Amino acid sequence: MKAIAPPAAARSRGRLISWNDERGFGFIAPDGGGQDVFVHASAFAKEGRHIEVGGDYEFDLDMSKDGRPKAKRVAYVAVPKARPTVLSQFLQRGPRFLVIAAFLFIVVAISTVQPISSNWFIIYGVASVACFSGYGLDKAAASQKQWRVSETILLLIGLVGGWPGAIVAQEVFRHKTQKKTFRTLFWMTVAINMAAFVQINVFAAR
Repeated sequence: MKAIAPPAAARSRGRLISWNDERGFGFIAPDGGGQDVFVHASAFAKEGRHIEVGGDYEFDLDMSKDGRPKAKRVAYVAVPKARPTVLSQFLQRGPRFLVIAAFLFIVVAISTVQPISSNWFIIYGVASVACFSGYGLDKAAASQKQWRVSETILLLIGLVGGWPGAIVAQEVFRHKTQKKTFRTLFWMTVAINMAAFVQINVFAAR
């Protein structure tokens, strides 16, 4: 009598709730509840790798040596999403761009009182292009597991005037928007830069 092979174990499914780009691992919250599942970058297919916090994934459930659940053969599950409304997009992204608009308002307000050197526009323009390019290169490197652009470099370029380009890059590439520590430091550099601009062009000019 021919032996019947046992049925293949059903693949699990869940949502990626956290991911550490630098260390290459994260956690998946399984559908239906239960302990979060550890997932390493090596568990994702090299071809067409897609790592997105909040994304849905299918995976084989395994156990690590310390008895904790871990994921193997992880595959992204494309879930059709409702098209966001104009209002929802503004509420999500508007506040970031309002910071750029507020800075432009400050520049215009100062220029009505005293002239602003054209060198400032060159500095902010060059630094913003450099910052935008840096974010793009870092995003590409992260997906290919190659050499990364240092967060310190990105923050320093933003500090000297590249933060408008950084804000645009964060939205275009959907990069560096999840890590709380980096977000906090980034907005600190924005505040310092804006304060320094006002200090130099208003108070120091008197």
